[in-house]
Amino acid sequence: MGLDSDGAKFLFAARAAGVSFCNTATLGRQNFFPAPAHLQQLLDLQQPRLSAGEFLATSQGYAEKFLDYLGAEKVVTLDNSAYEGAAIVIDLNAPLPDALKNRFTAVIDGGCLEHIFNFPQAIKNSMEMLSIGGHFLGITPANNFCGHGFYQFSPELYFRIFSEANGFLVRAILTKEKDRWFQVADPEKFGGRVELQNNRPAYLFVLAKKIEEREIFFKAPQQSDYARRWEAGTSEIPLPRDAASFSAKMRTLLPRKWKEALRPFAANLSIRHRYPCYHQIEEASLLRGAFTVDQSRR
Repeated sequence: MGLDSDGAKFLFAARAAGVSFCNTATLGRQNFFPAPAHLQQLLDLQQPRLSAGEFLATSQGYAEKFLDYLGAEKVVTLDNSAYEGAAIVIDLNAPLPDALKNRFTAVIDGGCLEHIFNFPQAIKNSMEMLSIGGHFLGITPANNFCGHGFYQFSPELYFRIFSEANGFLVRAILTKEKDRWFQVADPEKFGGRVELQNNRPAYLFVLAKKIEEREIFFKAPQQSDYARRWEAGTSEIPLPRDAASFSAKMRTLLPRKWKEALRPFAANLSIRHRYPCYHQIEEASLLRGAFTVDQSRR
């Protein structure tokens, strides 16, 4: 669990987008190991005289100092064990105690929830810990992490979890491939599955805001493409333009054996060129807090 260069950039961008880290809870104590050059890039955007080397040397390998830098007045760490100095020892497989509900302005999952067997309860606990106006910030494995934890996750799961029905609003779900950041479209709005196939590890970066108190999971989330079919009573659902165009292209692809042989070369193409539901965001814009793509400039 911890913040590498991309995790640090994501939290920095969230602060620029107005996220309050004033009263922060972290799921597991977060290690802090960004590349010095990348950390220096972030420090120079706010306080140019700070040295990344000195910052890292005094961080003792953990993220609390960086969270303080982002405006945290209090950081509380929750874990199943006290072996890394967690302030609260708790099993997130079980329901959350009332004393921890509606308490934090930010809850950070920097690689914890995929290791918890009872994921629905653990994510519900994370949501209940937030006060209204607070944010959940998740950095979680998506592709090519098989064996890392119990799970690796789909964007659809987080879009359906952080819904208005549960009292939340998704501000952004991002992923990154090589040096490019991408905003992921909501499958419900895109009109199809936002699938991604690649040959390198990929994370999801989730930013969601609590907008009101609701009974979380009063109704179980359902995958959006199936929900549309059930509602329409048919397996044939018209797709939006982008999804329909993509589907037509997929039907004209090479035979499977050729496609598999060419897959390593396809890894050099950007996500955007292969998947119209992934839209590139320039890192400079992201670090200024611009989490969404200007669709008019696509």
